[in-house]
Amino acid sequence: MSRFFVLCFLALCSLATAFSLKQRISSPLLSRAQQTPASAALQHSQPTFLKTAEDAVNVEVTTVAQEKKGFITEEVKLVAYLAVWYLGNIYYNIYNKKACIALGKNSHGHSNAHWALSAVQLLVGVLFVVPCWLTGIRKSPSLTLDNWKQLAPVGLFASLAHAFSVLALGAGAVSFGQIVKAGEPVFAAATNALLLRDIDHPVVYLALLPIIGGVGLASLKELSFSWTALIAASLANQAAALKNVVSKGVMGNAWAKSLGAQNTYAVINILALLATIPLVAFFDFKDFPAVLKQVKEMGTGADVIKYSLFSGLTFYVYNEASFLALDKLSPVTHSVANTLKRVVIIVASCIVFKTPMTLLGGIGSGIAVLGTLLYSLAKKQYSKKGSGGH
Repeated sequence: MSRFFVLCFLALCSLATAFSLKQRISSPLLSRAQQTPASAALQHSQPTFLKTAEDAVNVEVTTVAQEKKGFITEEVKLVAYLAVWYLGNIYYNIYNKKACIALGKNSHGHSNAHWALSAVQLLVGVLFVVPCWLTGIRKSPSLTLDNWKQLAPVGLFASLAHAFSVLALGAGAVSFGQIVKAGEPVFAAATNALLLRDIDHPVVYLALLPIIGGVGLASLKELSFSWTALIAASLANQAAALKNVVSKGVMGNAWAKSLGAQNTYAVINILALLATIPLVAFFDFKDFPAVLKQVKEMGTGADVIKYSLFSGLTFYVYNEASFLALDKLSPVTHSVANTLKRVVIIVASCIVFKTPMTLLGGIGSGIAVLGTLLYSLAKKQYSKKGSGGH
């Protein structure tokens, strides 16, 4: 029952974000922002003594409507986005892990059909947003075929980042996967330097040392250590870094900026699904009969369906909420929130799955997560100085 309540809460919050919390309260008169110049001039040119009692009532109704409209402030929206982001991310990691457990593992110890699972999760997001576009709940994006082609590489690397994350979280403990994923800034800095010739200040690179040391320390004596999880999470980090590189050349265009936070993520999610389908056909399709037989023997078929759908819903909702939060926060504040989120996920996963963690592993994970925060602060500080000097 509690899970159902949480999913209902997330669904309601996501519908609220689908409306962008910008629905206007109806009024008999046009608001000032909606008035045409002619109607505005007519209203102001009319002598006061000619205004009827009905006009006065209408003006009062408009004032009340404007006050009600201001009830949902920007602060309330931001709190809602952060709440959905955190809660959705926690439950995504839990449901994703349970879906991987229900699918079982192959002879190599890898989770079964992780490409297919990641595709299903992306499909749930598509099935969520497309009806919103078709019904007019959300304004559909206006993109040309050329625009879709330009965004295709972003979708490809987004699909790889997601699929490798699913593999990492399925192969090892959720907490360990999150510790390794905290090292994403290391991959981002190296990729930017190699491909974009974007060289940061030395202090920024020094801030990477706690991340590298923390991940290494946590991996050294971590009871839930898994080479598959380590490699897959590292590949997810690299794919995320490449996604950021290719998106820099696209998201600066006027047509991309006009999409808005919600539709930007929705479009990338659709492209990620399209990029994942061929990978499912190549890697997982041949194993479907064996996986189906294994699932039947374990009696976990219902869990596979349930947790795949639940993880897909929470994955889409928390990512969209993250995009909306980023739209209202400074990059540094968003990085702080993202760092705290990772801590919450590590703690929550250890409690839910009863994952043992050594003292050394706990210290290492703390150092790695703190390092991501220091990197974000240093990156912001010295990039600001650098931009001012050019």
